[in-house]
Amino acid sequence: MPDLDYRRILVFDIEVAPYDFHERYDEDTKDYLLKWANGDEQKEKEIIDSLVFSPWTSFLVAIGMLDFYENKGAVLINTEQENNADKIELEKKYDNINYYCRDEKTIIEIFWKTLRDKEFNLFVTFNGREFDCPYLMLRSLILRIRPTRNLMAGTDFNFREYHIDLLKELTFLKHAPTGARRKFSLDFYCKQLGIESPKSSGITGDMIGELYKNKEYQKIADYCIGDVMAEAELFKIWKEYLNF
Repeated sequence: MPDLDYRRILVFDIEVAPYDFHERYDEDTKDYLLKWANGDEQKEKEIIDSLVFSPWTSFLVAIGMLDFYENKGAVLINTEQENNADKIELEKKYDNINYYCRDEKTIIEIFWKTLRDKEFNLFVTFNGREFDCPYLMLRSLILRIRPTRNLMAGTDFNFREYHIDLLKELTFLKHAPTGARRKFSLDFYCKQLGIESPKSSGITGDMIGELYKNKEYQKIADYCIGDVMAEAELFKIWKEYLNF
């Protein structure tokens, strides 16, 4: 592992929300998405709930970013359901973190511009290799945005040169359902290591869709940056004790 003291490190996290299944899709598409449920209502509900994890069936609500060494960052919030998306003002939770309200395409463009202009060359996430990074790449494609960095470069065995996925580090790149390499949630790891959990406010990731629908942008922004701050603290501990 390269010396991390000489890298430009960005810690980031995203929040997403599903499209309304019944309003978004035509009948053929609904049938296609639900075909494996075979008419079972419980299975249909499970399938619909799982659509939030795909950039083809959900949208980006927020991106939280922290420059690890400068200790400055931002939360980019999708407020495009408002008439004046960029006119909403939110209260900052931390003095070193600015909040910006824009439409979805703009917050993704700002994210890629930040990566390019600040020349970040190491990224820290929690489950980012499996979710955040491919989501941002594919969502950019859908919105016709060209990324300034390939966040999925390399393979699942050599991406560590530019990306520290803390979930993969804590399971040594291959998690198991039980035993020492079992994976846990960010909330669980934080509690066990004495880090303030992003869930301490009572909000969880599966609530983001409803919060967005109710225009509770402040809660979303605070939760998103809470994830980022928790990841940064977890990274500090990993960096000191398990960075080999």
